[in-house]
Amino acid sequence: MCKQLKWKKVAYAFALSLFMLVFSFSGAHTAQSYTERVYVSGYGELTVIDPAVPKVVASIKVKGPVRDVSFTEDGRTALLLANGRTTLYMIDTIQNKVMEEINLIGRTDKGMLDRRVWGSAISPDGLKAYAFVTQGEKQTNRFKALPSKIIEIDLKTKEVVRDIEAPYGIHSLQFKKNDPNTLFVWGYDLYTLHTETWKLEKKEEIKNRKDERQGSTNILLLFPRGENTKFNSFPTVTTYPDGRVAEGIGWANLETGAFKIKDFDKEPVGMFSAIIDDQEKYGYVIMNHWYKVNLKNGHVIKDTKPPTGTIYGINMSTDSKKIYLGGGGNDFIVADTDLNVEKIIKTPTDGMDIKVKAIKN
Repeated sequence: MCKQLKWKKVAYAFALSLFMLVFSFSGAHTAQSYTERVYVSGYGELTVIDPAVPKVVASIKVKGPVRDVSFTEDGRTALLLANGRTTLYMIDTIQNKVMEEINLIGRTDKGMLDRRVWGSAISPDGLKAYAFVTQGEKQTNRFKALPSKIIEIDLKTKEVVRDIEAPYGIHSLQFKKNDPNTLFVWGYDLYTLHTETWKLEKKEEIKNRKDERQGSTNILLLFPRGENTKFNSFPTVTTYPDGRVAEGIGWANLETGAFKIKDFDKEPVGMFSAIIDDQEKYGYVIMNHWYKVNLKNGHVIKDTKPPTGTIYGINMSTDSKKIYLGGGGNDFIVADTDLNVEKIIKTPTDGMDIKVKAIKN
């Protein structure tokens, strides 16, 4: 009986160990299902950073300042704008190299078609790109202004296949989460472009409110967010009918389109970019001040100075446990969610913005 009991204990211990081993391998597989990378919009390059170290792992060379970095759903392809707002670059994020260049300046029967991009996005499947362009025709002795448009580009042929007139002032395009046929189009107000019906519709009044009591809100949305979360977030400045001016944070749910603004309980100081956590509990904004904000009531919980002077870009790690800062200089900064700096490294060039993407392995 003792021997039987002893062997049962041994068998049980072995089975338990085997189970834990399998479980640990399963957990490791889940933890390693993606690779997190940070992308800094540099001058003449897209700088790639491994934030876990942190260290610069690649410098992808392009012409001029980098803007408008967007990603396919799996993160394995990126699209960026550079070369004086005239050229879109497709980037292989696994090999960290330029795959294709798409120059949007071309010829017409009467001269040169000059297009400048002020917002772009790649489709989730990587087959198409969308860009808001201002454009004109350079003729022999005059420049003829043409209507601003959103254009659709086939990324295989590099040809513009469709276009639609769009309001002046658009500066950001991004796809709705889990809906490859709907683009959020950010300008003075929020629009949606339905790619199946090819219709542009106003979704949310931001600057041009019908209810004057809500005030008129300007948003600074040079740097759209939401690559690893379901929220796009940005600084706001609202002017109310009584003359009061309030600075705050705005955000949109990229799954539902729900839009919110929360004014801060501080006088305006000027902010450049913003991020919120995945629970919609706290917001973080940056420029010459660095705030942590309660999104429920707009209370600024912490107000501190950025660690290296003026900073343009703020973003959050994939797991929402770290804050990344960059742009406005050549520093990349890792901090915790209470604004305590943990690490600072140098990047090859000054930057404008930082994007965070989980690349599927």
